[in-house]
Amino acid sequence: MSDGIDLHLHSDHSDGVLDPESLVALLAQSGVHTFALTDHDTTAGLDRAATAALAAGLRAIAGIELSASWLGRTIHVVGLGVDPGAAAMQAAVATRHAMRRARAANIALRLDRAGAPGSAALAWLAGVAVPTRTHFARALAELGAARDAAAAFDRWLGHGKPGHVPSEWPALEATVAEIRAAGGTAVLAHPLRYRLSAGQRRTLVKTFAAAGGEALEVVTGGLAPHQLETATGLALRAGLAGSVGSDCHDPALPWHRPGRLAKLPEAVVPVWDRWAPAPAGAR
Repeated sequence: MSDGIDLHLHSDHSDGVLDPESLVALLAQSGVHTFALTDHDTTAGLDRAATAALAAGLRAIAGIELSASWLGRTIHVVGLGVDPGAAAMQAAVATRHAMRRARAANIALRLDRAGAPGSAALAWLAGVAVPTRTHFARALAELGAARDAAAAFDRWLGHGKPGHVPSEWPALEATVAEIRAAGGTAVLAHPLRYRLSAGQRRTLVKTFAAAGGEALEVVTGGLAPHQLETATGLALRAGLAGSVGSDCHDPALPWHRPGRLAKLPEAVVPVWDRWAPAPAGAR
């Protein structure tokens, strides 16, 4: 199992189901001693997570997961050790918030045209600062347009479905630069989850490293042994450090639950060795 480190987690400040305090309590119960809250395109929950971590005796790393574009695809880049108050980070967040609001309005319009309650779903999202497709899926399920969130993706929001709206986020290279300008370490999130050929994936990792990316998320939730071997190879060939993260949004999903991660392979340099002394208990 993991070394008690989880550097990819979500709270209800983006599309997670737990507030920062409840998430930290779960981490403490799960044997995690060092973590990063990496909500999508927002740092709003970091102060609360840090306060809760201090009370629980855990180590909190300031993080974020920024949306980026590469060859027309959405790619996620985790920033670790970022300064939320840095001008570059505040600009990065503001840009993506505006893009998300515009996208949400477009999704609602397309859903309405297809006979789904898009406007009602958008109203349901009124209090959400960072609207995502997951929020729409939950809203559609709540409004009776789908059995559950997964069914909402299958029927309404997935690729090629009526409510699917392609995203044009800032370029991958620009996203890495934003994280670095905010004092952070850029980590390519869940590299095996993108729909890419093996060659395209190698090119993505090479492009990321050339842009100043420093680490690859080698270990993530739900990773099969052969996938861990593939991710390890990608990191080693590109000269990247390795990160670990459950990508937990909902603890009810066991394959993304904190504390159940595989250990980072010995051949890979841990990302935490690059930006801080190794946490107690970690190699």
